[in-house]
Amino acid sequence: MAVVLDALAACVIEKITNIGEEKIRMLLGVSQEINKLRGNVEPLQNLLTDAERRRITDKNLQAWVTKLKSAMYEADDILDLCQLEAMEREEKEHPIGGGASRCLSLREKLPFVGCLQPFLFCVKNPGFANEVGGRIKKLNDELATIRMGVADFNFIELGSYEQRRRPPASLASHPRRENAQFVQSDLVGDQIKKNTEELEHRLIADSRHEHGSTVIKVVAIVGQGGIGKSTLAKKVFASEAIKKEFKTKIWLSVTQQFTKVELLRTAISHAGGVHGDEKDETILVNALTDTLSKNKFLLVMDDVWNQEAWGNVLRTPVLNANATQPGSRVLVTSRKDDVVRSMGASIVRVNRLNDEDAWCLLKKQLPQPQVGVGSDFDELKDIGMKIIQKCDGLPLAIKVMGGLLSTRDPKERDWEIVLHKNLGWEEEDGEQEELNYSVSLSYDDLSVELKQCFLYYSLLPKDSRFTSQRIASMWICEGFVQHDGRSNLEQVDLEQIGADYHRELVARNLLELNYSNNNIWQYTLHDVIRSFAQFMAKEEAFVVHKDQVDIRNLLPKNNSICRLSIKSTHSELEWTILEKQERLRTLLLIGCKIKPGVSLENFARLRVLDISSKESDWLVDSVCELRHLRYLSFSNTNISRLPGDIHKMRFLQHIHLQSCTKLEKLPDNITKLACLRYLNLCGSNVDVMPRGFGGLTDLRSLHGFPVKMDGDWCTLEELEALSHLRNLSVQGLENVSSSSVAKRAKISNKKRLEYLDLKCYKYNHYEVRQIEVEQQEIIEAVFDELCPSPARLETLLIRRYFGRRLPNWLQSPVATTFKSLKDITLGHITHSTQLPDGLCRIHGLETLRILYAPAIEHVGPDFQTHDGDGGAAFPNLTRLELGALSEWKEWDWEEEEEQSKVIAMPALEHLVLRNCKLTHLPPGLASDRRYNLRTMRLQDLTLLEYVENFPSVVELRVYDCPELKRMSGLSKLRTVDICDCPKLELLEGVLALDSMELDCEHWEVTGPDARCTPKAKGYQQAEDELPRELPQDLVITRMNSLKR
Repeated sequence: MAVVLDALAACVIEKITNIGEEKIRMLLGVSQEINKLRGNVEPLQNLLTDAERRRITDKNLQAWVTKLKSAMYEADDILDLCQLEAMEREEKEHPIGGGASRCLSLREKLPFVGCLQPFLFCVKNPGFANEVGGRIKKLNDELATIRMGVADFNFIELGSYEQRRRPPASLASHPRRENAQFVQSDLVGDQIKKNTEELEHRLIADSRHEHGSTVIKVVAIVGQGGIGKSTLAKKVFASEAIKKEFKTKIWLSVTQQFTKVELLRTAISHAGGVHGDEKDETILVNALTDTLSKNKFLLVMDDVWNQEAWGNVLRTPVLNANATQPGSRVLVTSRKDDVVRSMGASIVRVNRLNDEDAWCLLKKQLPQPQVGVGSDFDELKDIGMKIIQKCDGLPLAIKVMGGLLSTRDPKERDWEIVLHKNLGWEEEDGEQEELNYSVSLSYDDLSVELKQCFLYYSLLPKDSRFTSQRIASMWICEGFVQHDGRSNLEQVDLEQIGADYHRELVARNLLELNYSNNNIWQYTLHDVIRSFAQFMAKEEAFVVHKDQVDIRNLLPKNNSICRLSIKSTHSELEWTILEKQERLRTLLLIGCKIKPGVSLENFARLRVLDISSKESDWLVDSVCELRHLRYLSFSNTNISRLPGDIHKMRFLQHIHLQSCTKLEKLPDNITKLACLRYLNLCGSNVDVMPRGFGGLTDLRSLHGFPVKMDGDWCTLEELEALSHLRNLSVQGLENVSSSSVAKRAKISNKKRLEYLDLKCYKYNHYEVRQIEVEQQEIIEAVFDELCPSPARLETLLIRRYFGRRLPNWLQSPVATTFKSLKDITLGHITHSTQLPDGLCRIHGLETLRILYAPAIEHVGPDFQTHDGDGGAAFPNLTRLELGALSEWKEWDWEEEEEQSKVIAMPALEHLVLRNCKLTHLPPGLASDRRYNLRTMRLQDLTLLEYVENFPSVVELRVYDCPELKRMSGLSKLRTVDICDCPKLELLEGVLALDSMELDCEHWEVTGPDARCTPKAKGYQQAEDELPRELPQDLVITRMNSLKR
């Protein structure tokens, strides 16, 4: 179930408790029933943990738990309605300007957070009280009947919810879990290497000698769930040999519920084509054929369960394209031999890990000891091997078990408890696979809050892209995220606790990182873990991800579903069937066709509504019927308005409207949403905010705030009161008339701010060139006053800025105060003539991007000068990207003296330089002492003449450098890709090279044997450094003068 029973019961009890005895007496006839409700629920609390665990395999108990949970939901709804009535009554009796301020003042009398909102004051409405009293009386009768059944189950008292809740585990020892490369670190043993090499050989062998073949070679990785099929496929997919062999690579996750149209569209997109939202299968098949026919390709079909995706969808376009691009390949992962054999595949089997590799993998999941501190892990090997035996040699099971052990002390008694823990979940009804032992044990160890959050992921489509922040918002709005008493409520937000929940689930290996960019994280579930989560949530949560299927035959007949996710891009949603699910609390509609005239009024209990269906505008008018709603998303839809009476949705906390391009204005009453915590307008056309917006002081995230200074609109000053903001994005700053206005926004007072995006957007390219000096002085002064608090700031973006100098708080010494800042992007800084000298002194900075700065001609030593204390400049910078500095000609950076112990940017790993006029790379960058630089990309450096002395670089890509003549001093270079460098004559000192791609018209490769001692133009080394043969992988194109 997506909600854990004891957590729900605790929520109801705490709501009742926060009413207070005096207020109960004033509820006009319902005080006795409210007291009864508490008396019916409280005695059950200590039994519910045992009930939640045992209901998994006990069908009689399942029915009892379902009835009790239904009663708890009803209680929660009733208490919500009482609070809404109280809020509305108070506003009528005490009308004042700024509805948000009035509601906030009421909440301050009885402050509380999350789903446990209190009654705010007495309800003076006899009619309403009679209705509520009747509902509570009926509910109490149901609860009394449910309590009578307790004796039938012999429950064990395991303590109350409050006694068993705990904060997220400490994660300081798991920094690698936040790294996109962590999967590589979890690969152990020689077998993975052998399997990788075998697969690469099978895929590449003879691929260059196939011509006119009517068949395509299919290779399959076969093994049971959790054994590492997808991990192996990903390793092969990312290998340099495969990258060089196949110009086009497509990865398709083939779910059991795949749809033909969506599968074809995804394949076209991943292959670099455009499907244009086409729905006709014949047209899509032809489009895929045309797209694949452009280059030799590798198609990976991951997690194939039957032959239909290949035989009925992809086989025809793939074979047709292979006739044009012979040597293309298909790689399949599957649990089923018969499926891959029907595809004519050759099979590579993935075997279980042997004991030593399994022990090695387990240890990698555990907190690593500090330097100089010994590890007790080897002393635990005997008991560790007993635990591993229960994992049956499956890597996924071992990783999950390691995640569980990482929360325990490395002591034998703690590991013994894990080894001997008996869940009592007997295998029956063929459900052994869903109740995977390691996943079950790890799930049982989670706190009740984490259990709910983990199970919520079962609602998401396998190939969906929901950010972790978006999921955490849903958790909050369902009431799953609660303050745990570990910190002052004023210091720790629910959003931060939600982020902590994500980190713990990742540390326990229950979530996998799918994608990350600019501190935006996306996670997914492994198929085995997804099956477990869906099994555990099956009584309440349902997922429909099929096209052209009658949902009438899929949804439960008893309309018991509380959480529903539907993904469909082809057939029209049967709304009349959907409307019968009146108990829904979460509804996700992804790409569904919604017919005009439908309404949301039957879904009155919804807390979370996320609609990403393009044609959604006709749903807007009925949104206000959803009085319990906390989370509303219309992102990427065609809505043109929000309802004028949106203030009736008083619990609304999160509103997502990004990329709603037809939306131009917000209703004035949005300023009365006192509970609002999140608003995202990025990509919409909203260019004004209603006056009074600053009264929404609960806001934590505000994205796309448009600045307007004329008319009766919200101005920049109203941001002053929003002191709880963690994320802020402001656009249209060119409209601010003076620095005093910016100063009154008090950005520096927002101590919780972690993300800040400051943007001007009014002027086009031509207008920017006509900016007057006075305008530049104003914008410089405005940005100076927008200095953020350095306390927590991690990400900073400044875009479309037209001042001559960047803000003074990026200059030294002020910049040194930004201790937490990790990521800076300066984009379209059109008139800035120099970079600020404070950037190099931001010690925590990891990523710096400067994109489009056409006025910069010279970067002086101040950019990378040593700190005054003798430390390195940019000490933690790992990625540097300088692009579109079209007039940049000189980088003044001399190499440090031999006796110097430090160099600037000592941690630099990735360097990108694009579109500038540098003739060479500075000696300080090209240093023998630069040990960490691994990848370089040089593009459109129109005057660059040579690249030399980068001994640590292993991957180099050079494009469109017409004056480049030589590259040398690249002793560790393994991969080089060179395109459109017509004057390049010399590439030497590349002893480690194993992959080379050349795309230049005027090169020559000479020598008596093309496999030996290539000399002169193209590839040259000193006589005593000659490799025994050319790189293992060599691709040469457009060499019109090639000689053998």
